[in-house]
Amino acid sequence: METDIVHATAQYVEEVLGSEGLRYASAVVANCKMLALQLEVQEDAAPIDMEALVVSAYLHDISNVAHGFADHHRKSADMALSFLQREQAPDALAQKVEQIILTHTLQTSDTHPDVPVEARLLYDADKLGRLSGLAVVTSLIEFGARYPNRAVNGDVLAAVLRHVEERFIELYQSLQTDPARDMAQEKFHRTLAFLDGVIEHLSDATPV
Repeated sequence: METDIVHATAQYVEEVLGSEGLRYASAVVANCKMLALQLEVQEDAAPIDMEALVVSAYLHDISNVAHGFADHHRKSADMALSFLQREQAPDALAQKVEQIILTHTLQTSDTHPDVPVEARLLYDADKLGRLSGLAVVTSLIEFGARYPNRAVNGDVLAAVLRHVEERFIELYQSLQTDPARDMAQEKFHRTLAFLDGVIEHLSDATPV
């Protein structure tokens, strides 16, 4: 899905978020494409606007550098709409991308029945990268940065890992499409097994 607007969008993301931001966005784009291809073969699958999905995946975090993560879906939707209008993208595409980014943080439920399928795919694609052992390491680094002066013994580390494990379970359960759950299943169970093993080891090593 390398249309002119997709190419321009990727360039814009690199300008605003840098090469690391583009690398992350490109990973989300790749996940979106894989999930969409798997979802499209299902008999009852809704039509998927691939161009809108890919552009939204590139732009869903576009506001983070300038405005931070708080309320990022609204700010990113505003920036995405402004960018697409400057690029003279079709109004239908610009409006669809705005809607996808605005709703991609919502979990499908009876209270949000109108979340487009592209937003659900973007939600899942964004979460898939967090269900791995690397995400555990990232969580520990963030904990150390947040509490630099806190002594970390076995009990504290075990408590932190239990919290990470709970968050992983919530994250996996929040996935909205069957392809995403299937794709994440092995990675999710391996990560949980790793966490359980480390927590058990820390519990055994802690003096009674």
